[in-house]
Amino acid sequence: MVGKRVIAWGAYDNGKPRVRLLLDALRRREALAAEIRIDAWRGIEDKTVAGPLRMVKAALILLISYPAALLRLLAQPRGSAVLLAYPGIPDIFVVALFARLRGDRIVLDAFLPLHDTIVRDRRMVGDKGWVARLIWAVERIGLRLADVILVDTDQHGEFFASEFGIAPARFVTVLVGAEPLFNEPPQIPFPLDIPPDRPVVLFYGQLIPLHGLATILEAVRLTEGEPFHWVIVGRGQEGPLLAAALKDRENGHVTWIPWVDYTALPALIARATICLGVFGASDKAARVIPNKVFQALAAGKPVITRAGPAVDTLAARYPAAITTVPANDAVALAAAVREAMGGRGAAQALPTQALAELGPDAGVDQLLNRLDAA
Repeated sequence: MVGKRVIAWGAYDNGKPRVRLLLDALRRREALAAEIRIDAWRGIEDKTVAGPLRMVKAALILLISYPAALLRLLAQPRGSAVLLAYPGIPDIFVVALFARLRGDRIVLDAFLPLHDTIVRDRRMVGDKGWVARLIWAVERIGLRLADVILVDTDQHGEFFASEFGIAPARFVTVLVGAEPLFNEPPQIPFPLDIPPDRPVVLFYGQLIPLHGLATILEAVRLTEGEPFHWVIVGRGQEGPLLAAALKDRENGHVTWIPWVDYTALPALIARATICLGVFGASDKAARVIPNKVFQALAAGKPVITRAGPAVDTLAARYPAAITTVPANDAVALAAAVREAMGGRGAAQALPTQALAELGPDAGVDQLLNRLDAA
């Protein structure tokens, strides 16, 4: 059956939890027949802000490696499903013709919208210029070459369908979830120079507009002198904004850690009293449920994040674990933190079944059923 023969192909980025969790879910079902991977993105965490030399190096690796990867695909049984995990848009232009000739179905994980991220959310290029139009056209063609398109929320599927004129039936929602290490007690505590009895509000992630760093920093200012500590972990596009906000200020209220090893995150979360999600005002911010929300929930920590169609359903199901505030509203965020601290961030641990429902397994089952029925 096609659904039981999935071949992961291309330059998918194993450094992303989304990719690892998706492949792990397929392995648990013994549905992953082969992995043909080009390691082009090593050391490039954020592809939209990577320097030109690193991107040129990645492009050269792709050009050199694609022929051998195609030969390995041709050696696989025909009639398989070729999975292009994130970032799969470049791969689909290379493999589409070969997959069609072999009778394979193409499954593309559209985890991060390309045009929406670069042009609308991060505003790295003007929305009226030829670069923006080219990115839009490339993404549209790439998506339409796929037989099945994976998305991380229903709202992302609705966005792609409307934006690019793609039938909604071609989308399958596979939630991101959290890896098992976040649901296990950390072996080594994370070293923070903060008194152990002082509550901690934790934000971690890339410093990009979607996360609403300015809103977080204003909430930090509004709560100066209050008996809890803010910890911000991350680097990226808005790093200068954070550096400027902390310059010439008394930093006893907030700590900035530019980078933490992924394996140390569970211990850092364990030290936190409250974890933060995203607070940006963009349409994209309303459509996502960030990986960090799943990770904090798996670790039994309460989460405060912006309200939006994607997360509101979860917040309604688990009101003791998820608090939502309006987008770009520092006053509401500060108030929510104070209220949560009043109960010392006490959250009800989610039951095992709930954690399973918040992972990729149900979506992967739906994908495999779709492929089997074809």
